Amino acid sequence: MEQNGTIRPGPLAPARVMGRSGRPAAWGGAAALLGCLLVAAPLPGTAPAAHAAGALTVTSPDLVFIKGQAKITLASDEASVAWKAIDDQGLTVASGTAPVSGGTATVDVTKLGSGYYTLTATAGATTRTANFGVLTALTGKEQQDTRFGTGIHYGWNDGDDQKLLRSVKLMGMHGIRSDINWGAIEKTPGAYSWSSYSTDQHIPYAKSQGLTALPISGYRNPNYDANRTPASDAALEAYGKFTAATVEKYQQSSKEIEIYNEYNSTGFNNGTCGITADCYVKLLQASYGKVHAKVPDATVVGGGLAGLQTDWLKRLYAIGGLNYMDALSVHQYGYPSPPETALEKLPQVRADLDAAGGKDLPLWMTENGYPTHSDGVTPAQQAAYVPRAQIFSFASGVDRYYWYDLTNDGTDATNKEHNFGAFKRPTAEVKAWQPKPSVVTEGVLIRQLAGRAYAGRDDAGSADVRSYRFGTGTDTVRALYTTAATPGTAELSATGPVTVTDQLGHEKTYIPVGGKVQLGIDGKVLYVKGAVTAVKTVSGPVFSLRLPQHSNTEETVDAVLQVDGTKDRKPLPVRYDFRIAGEKYRVTARPGKVVRQTVQLPTSALTGPRTVSGTVGLGPLSLARLTSDTEVVPPTQVTFDPVVKKAAPFAAALKVTVTNNRVHSPLELTKLDWQVNAGTTYLDRGTIDGPIKVGTDSSASYTVDARNIKQWQRYWTAAYINTPDGARTAVGAWNGWGSVQPAGTDTTTPIDVIGDGSVSYKGGYNGAADLSGAVRPQYTDAGLVLKGAITDNVLAQPATTAENMWQGDSIQFAVTPQVPGRSKQYVEFGASLVGGKPQVYTWRAPSGQSAGPTPGATAQITRDGTTTRYTVTVPWASLGLSGKPTESIGLGFVVNDSDNDGRARGWSEWGASIANNSKSATGLRAVQLTD
Repeated sequence: MEQNGTIRPGPLAPARVMGRSGRPAAWGGAAALLGCLLVAAPLPGTAPAAHAAGALTVTSPDLVFIKGQAKITLASDEASVAWKAIDDQGLTVASGTAPVSGGTATVDVTKLGSGYYTLTATAGATTRTANFGVLTALTGKEQQDTRFGTGIHYGWNDGDDQKLLRSVKLMGMHGIRSDINWGAIEKTPGAYSWSSYSTDQHIPYAKSQGLTALPISGYRNPNYDANRTPASDAALEAYGKFTAATVEKYQQSSKEIEIYNEYNSTGFNNGTCGITADCYVKLLQASYGKVHAKVPDATVVGGGLAGLQTDWLKRLYAIGGLNYMDALSVHQYGYPSPPETALEKLPQVRADLDAAGGKDLPLWMTENGYPTHSDGVTPAQQAAYVPRAQIFSFASGVDRYYWYDLTNDGTDATNKEHNFGAFKRPTAEVKAWQPKPSVVTEGVLIRQLAGRAYAGRDDAGSADVRSYRFGTGTDTVRALYTTAATPGTAELSATGPVTVTDQLGHEKTYIPVGGKVQLGIDGKVLYVKGAVTAVKTVSGPVFSLRLPQHSNTEETVDAVLQVDGTKDRKPLPVRYDFRIAGEKYRVTARPGKVVRQTVQLPTSALTGPRTVSGTVGLGPLSLARLTSDTEVVPPTQVTFDPVVKKAAPFAAALKVTVTNNRVHSPLELTKLDWQVNAGTTYLDRGTIDGPIKVGTDSSASYTVDARNIKQWQRYWTAAYINTPDGARTAVGAWNGWGSVQPAGTDTTTPIDVIGDGSVSYKGGYNGAADLSGAVRPQYTDAGLVLKGAITDNVLAQPATTAENMWQGDSIQFAVTPQVPGRSKQYVEFGASLVGGKPQVYTWRAPSGQSAGPTPGATAQITRDGTTTRYTVTVPWASLGLSGKPTESIGLGFVVNDSDNDGRARGWSEWGASIANNSKSATGLRAVQLTD
């Protein structure tokens, strides 16, 4: 709600960042920008003594353990370290104090079972956290199952490649896929130098750990075709010889080789032949015979295809491509969509391969993954999707699956390429590679399914409920989950006890009542063993658990336990024990009645989605499984919304909203200090005087004038939350102001392509004649209108298809439906003259739509001398919006320049998300529609 309050503007003053470099704020992360808040009023309790904080470092070399072996070492200059271990529910499951001897403390968590945990350790005033995983011991059958593998980039892991390979073995995987660089090995034509390349050390070591290498033969060589993807006869011949030499060299460790990587993508293929199947088959023909001449029982893997492009594959089959491969590989991503949607074409790929004569040809998924960057999925979602992707792949006819990627390639939270990994990179505070929860869910998947072939899917009476069978007879394991957005219940018909293992390895055995076991299911896989004869969806279970949509980290969670005595079952006993989140609650049932009981569950220390699971039983016997979801949020949240008060002359305001997420107690603030920063300089700041009182589960909003704001720029907006107990908590977010006027209205200043943008030319920017101009966003009731007048000395568009228009002169745009950072939806499209015709193409479509020509979009693109004029109109629906937005949206664009003069392609970008390939909604700029 909107509230009136006393607002005091503050004087402008330069900000200096205490203890930090003076790097401009626009280039730092949110944590760094909060340092600006520590300038005028440092947080209470800041101690001047350098030693007061206490030194503390997590020094364990590994953070994935076998059950019974988990001990974590720390280095400290204090006498002892207090610690606690928190499970995936945010609950403390172990704690203690570890003495420090010789600068080292050891935390003993050997009693913890399989699962994913967070260690919080404190020495003096310093606290460190580290994630770790625990898995059950390997039985020996896991690595014998060739279906499970992962990708790795040797040499990118700070010298820890072999340490990581040991973790891969511990997870139970069989395969390890990596590049092997032709240009780095054949430096002189016909001569191969292996010893200086990373695979020469790591492929044999992987074999010693029970891992089989799948090298990728790639990509180019300066000695052939001017260092472009092989296309000439000479380059193809040399590539084939190198590929054969690679298999011969490493045949004691592996006899597998993959022919190139994503040849059908210009991201990897810059050859003169092109990216077609007709061109790729030449690589296969140049390699296949040579490899088998050297190693007759080798496995030559063809394809390596970017995306499940069925037409491309059919063409490859039609021209005889299957004659030159022993297995076909494909890649597919599709995040953040769940695997069953992202991989929905897989059954068709298998069917097409079989129909083309490849019925006995293995189909391998050599890349699939889910990045955990700001616009990707959460680590919890990755942990759920990784096993589901493999289960769905195997059910679709895939014979082998490689998860991309083993490690994060970097530390930028907004960059997807930095966040595909199963392991997070080491830091100064935590020396080991920290596992994400997907490391544990992968290990559990392999332990459950290894040695068990896919046997079919149960008909559970609902398309959402997935029950995939692996193994036969009494050895059958069912992988059970639902794709529905909310948890459900599956009823198992069983003639004996049923053992259920969840995705983190927690095991429980259930006793059938009347031949039935009811299991609460959600998007996380359950592995079911036992004498199960049928699986059926149940809409009204006997036992249920209901959590509120939201909970917070401060208060207990109101949960409703229910026993429905109206169901047609045997008479219900009087009392049931509900065991949930480490607590036991007793509910007295009444035959023929529905009994509900509200209880308080422990809160979680972790924000984000929380799935609470429990059991219902009689004494020591478990009869049913329960599950329910809640979103855990901070008890207090502050958000910032930019407001354009007037388009011309431009005037800005800032709407500050305080939300109290508590359901049992009101919130009182003594005051709220706010500010807007450009780099390390205050543009404006002030105080909203209190007391500010916000009721339970309510919000209060204040709108303050924001002075000295310029359109189209990015600013850091921040505040201090001041509470009666004297605490001052800093919060902040990126923001921006920009007036998007109705079409035909141009009284505001447009976006300067160079002055407001970031210019990148590898071959050197040659001034305004090379690239300059302006872009003006406008709107109609029907859609977004983007008008641009771009000066460019040469018009060049080498692309022959709209999909590749970005390679030449073009404009790319990206939109997110809210203030950047609040929504992960990122829609990217572009406009250009392709083949002399204006075209608009969507690369990243909103949910429910697909990449391709942008539905309903129109473009007028004309060339006048050295000026290209664009008027591009895109319907709101094609941007993932239900209509004309009433709040801020995020916008960004890139103007691409390709003069076809031998220089590398250049561009200028406004809003950092497109050209750097982060494809992140958080990098866009906030703009507002104004009258």
